[in-house]
Amino acid sequence: MPKKTKKGPTKRARPGAKPKESSKRAHTAKENPLAAAPSGTDMTVTTQRFVNDLLVRGEARQRDRKGRLPLAATHAIKKQNSDGSIEVERVRFKTF
Repeated sequence: MPKKTKKGPTKRARPGAKPKESSKRAHTAKENPLAAAPSGTDMTVTTQRFVNDLLVRGEARQRDRKGRLPLAATHAIKKQNSDGSIEVERVRFKTF
């Protein structure tokens, strides 16, 4: 079995050498992501679906009398509209 050898020293810049151009990509202007969002009716459908999924999973809950949420809840129910729709507010991230 051959002996393992240490790797040689890493390459270092010479004193007085010019630094390389940054290899990071230049910041490019991106389009406004909200401008590419679906139309208003599609957005409300997706929002309603998201809120309904939160309710089904038990991640959206009402605050108790002391203003606390259960540990499994990630969203607090802010408002329940007269048409039955619910507005939620993000409170915490879920830790698995």
